[in-house]
Amino acid sequence: MNGIKWMVKIGCSSLVFAFLAGCASTPTGSGNDYSSLYAGKSELTFSTLMPIESVEEGIARGDAAYARGDLDQAIFEYIRTLELEPENSESFYKIGFVNLQKQDLSKAHTAFQKSLEFDANHPGALEGMGLVLMQMRQPERARLVLEQATAINPKLGKAHNALGILADLRGDFERAVSHYNDALMLSPLSARIQNNLGYSRYLSGQWGLAEKAYLAALNIDPWHERAWRNLGQLYTRQGRYEEALEVLTEVMSEAEALNTMGYISMSGEQLSDAEGFFVKAAAASPSYYVTANENLSQVRRLIAQGDR
Repeated sequence: MNGIKWMVKIGCSSLVFAFLAGCASTPTGSGNDYSSLYAGKSELTFSTLMPIESVEEGIARGDAAYARGDLDQAIFEYIRTLELEPENSESFYKIGFVNLQKQDLSKAHTAFQKSLEFDANHPGALEGMGLVLMQMRQPERARLVLEQATAINPKLGKAHNALGILADLRGDFERAVSHYNDALMLSPLSARIQNNLGYSRYLSGQWGLAEKAYLAALNIDPWHERAWRNLGQLYTRQGRYEEALEVLTEVMSEAEALNTMGYISMSGEQLSDAEGFFVKAAAASPSYYVTANENLSQVRRLIAQGDR
């Protein structure tokens, strides 16, 4: 809520907001401005809510709002608890968590930072901060924070999954697999983690294990698009072209699948196979004619260069 200061009026049953524009600002009951933690529905949406009597009640209300999918009210309720206890690390953590769900990275970062100011070892806030830093493209800082989080609480599945991704980016596939396995111990029915494990196996050249993980992901979630695409990539690289086409057309048109197979083959220096796929892609769909022919021209230039 930009430009709004939150306050609880002592001895009154209603929440009061002071607008910074057009009137003199009024300090909050705790002397803090929490507007930097919230951007969502107008405060009028929540004007009829009953006041909270305790931090525990406010957090319970926030949790209930989050459970029913009302993320704005969840943050609103958590912020109200800060008027009662301005240094409550758990409230700041929950505000950060919900803002992260909303992909408001700046506000999530601010909330997690405040949480850690009051409790430097809050595992949830450390995990959240690490996830935010990953999305802000600060992998080394993210790794250090996430490792601190898992050292305090080894049962943080999102942190282990994130550490697996970071390890893959560094080429440390053994460590990546270890983190993915830790994450799967906590969330055995996560198609996302199984897919990540499969891709790590693929990157390290363990293609049989990669296939096993991709199939496990699809057994959990038959609509997991990334797993279908990754499995199609694997089959193409293995030369299992009929299977690759069958797999890829689960999530894309035949023309797009053929063009994708062509690109994968070209990347793997299977240039004659790539040429054939681009020709078929151009013939399969008028909408893919230009794209496939551009790729076809590129692969033919590479073939010509190799013949010199």
